[in-house]
Amino acid sequence: MRRRPVRLLAVATLGVLALGATACTADPAPMTPTGGTSPRETPAAVTTTTAPPKPLVVDAVFDHTSLDPTQQFNRSGSMLSHALYETLTSLDPGDPTKVEPGLADYTISPEGRWLTFRLRKGVHFSDGTPMTTDDVLFTIERAKGLGGPVASLLGQVSTVKVDERTFTLSSPSANFALPAILANPAFGILNSTVVKANGGTIGPDDTATGYLSTHSAGSGPYVLDGVRGSSEVRLAPNPHWTGTRPKFPELLVRNVAPQQQLADITSGRADVALDLSPSQASEVARAGVDPTASPSATAGPDAAPAPEMPAVTVKTMRSSTLVYLALSRTKAVNAWTSNPDFVDAVRLGLDRVSLADSAPGSEPAAGLVPAGIVGALKDVVPQPTPSGTTTAGGPTASTGTPTPTVSTPSTPTTSSTPGGPVTSATGPAGGPSAVVTTGADGIPTPVVTLPLVPPRHLAAARAALKRSGYAGQPIPLTYAADLPIQGIPRTALATAVRDQLAEVGVKVKLNPAPARDALAAYREGRTAFGLWSWSPDYLDPENYLAFGPGELLGSRAGWRRGTDPALDDLTEAASASVGDDRAAAYAAWQLAMNARSPFVPLLQPATRVASGARVEAAPGNPVWTLDLARIH
Repeated sequence: MRRRPVRLLAVATLGVLALGATACTADPAPMTPTGGTSPRETPAAVTTTTAPPKPLVVDAVFDHTSLDPTQQFNRSGSMLSHALYETLTSLDPGDPTKVEPGLADYTISPEGRWLTFRLRKGVHFSDGTPMTTDDVLFTIERAKGLGGPVASLLGQVSTVKVDERTFTLSSPSANFALPAILANPAFGILNSTVVKANGGTIGPDDTATGYLSTHSAGSGPYVLDGVRGSSEVRLAPNPHWTGTRPKFPELLVRNVAPQQQLADITSGRADVALDLSPSQASEVARAGVDPTASPSATAGPDAAPAPEMPAVTVKTMRSSTLVYLALSRTKAVNAWTSNPDFVDAVRLGLDRVSLADSAPGSEPAAGLVPAGIVGALKDVVPQPTPSGTTTAGGPTASTGTPTPTVSTPSTPTTSSTPGGPVTSATGPAGGPSAVVTTGADGIPTPVVTLPLVPPRHLAAARAALKRSGYAGQPIPLTYAADLPIQGIPRTALATAVRDQLAEVGVKVKLNPAPARDALAAYREGRTAFGLWSWSPDYLDPENYLAFGPGELLGSRAGWRRGTDPALDDLTEAASASVGDDRAAAYAAWQLAMNARSPFVPLLQPATRVASGARVEAAPGNPVWTLDLARIH
């Protein structure tokens, strides 16, 4: 049985940046006393009531186009769906790599093909309707019928009703990741009666998305109380919610540009801001004042006191987001990005450490699986011994699990993969090599060339560019200009990539576009060279196999299955790996991808959550970003 990864995602708190003592959104004033009493009178007893807390205001950059949970995997949409709907499984708040029961308890068969669920008793939707197995099966079958990313994640999952609270999900082959997949807010369970009454059905004739974009039909702690175009979403308490009551019964989530978010959080107009850039977070720190400090000695005795600003806390957490470049393999899209030597020139010409340093809190990417998820190169690969000697690979004495072989060669190395011999494409200075060995048990074991993060090698990059025949033609670099990556402006990253590649001899032309247009072109395979980010749909390395040939992201880059049999085999081996064998299998896959795929992993950014004086804790999550109901 495949073991769930148990690493705790690193959380680094930058601390309270003391900007003042009181937020503008602090405790509300009490309601006026009833009974017609004059303010100047002093009655023996006056009954007063305190108004409920003002709505909690959350500033974010919206990237969702629908509030139908089944139709989106975007950051802002997932955050809202998690507050409106419940899922069959959930993620441990303390360690989101662990799956725990949500709406239902479950058991999984030893071979990973069957999941049996039993719904909790007493679960009701927000209109008071009891939740049954029929609602669950409708939700899953509707997701499959609508197609798209949600259906792709489910694959060939079949559903069988046992009774009103019991059902099974089965897969044609081992599917140990399914519990983690079902924790994604896209699989929020719908009130089937309400959705069917408003256009919902199984298949392409479903028209319920419009209704679900303005009305919720779930069982989460909140209900959708109002939507104002693409500018704000208002949430109200679910009257039939039986879980822990949120501290803030009403929420106002607003679509706000990052610069305005900075002004809002420092002035108290917002309680939470999700898209501060590293420089904006530093600006908040520089603006901090000590509310207990004595007045300035230079101020006159009659000088007015400086206005107080609300205290702001900025918490920085490691995200599971990957920032990467994609180069199309389709010659009709661009002859140069489909040229292997040109791709090598790009890969070797980039300084990932410098790119990460330009966005404080970020880590340079060693491979496609981010640190903190099982199989990440930074987590699985042992460091070299102090003497610089080579650590031999092979099974460990205690577990029999293959361990990566670590070397620091002065010349490229060659070994064999399941598909035949592979030579390191990066050479002595190109970072981890794409070399694996295959043991008698058929498990690929990576042979890793240190340093882990591929270093820049200008001479090799220029040589590869010369071999490609490139003669200075402009290469458009497309990106979503209005959609920051964990607060980092994409234009800043794109500009850094352009400037670094100019030193190689590549003429990059920035091609910023609105997110909707840029993403549509990429998803349709029309983008030659793009700067993108990938956040996990579920916290398992299997999710990153989407970069493989013929998979979701591989297909967008025009990379078909069968064009690289060795990588096809490594992808299959990683997908089929279980237990302790997974880390080595995914490491081997990533090393080969580093050398021969159309993708260049750049960095793993941090998530920043800024909060004002009314907020003591804003729990984050790598899948739904922020748990709105648990803010307190």
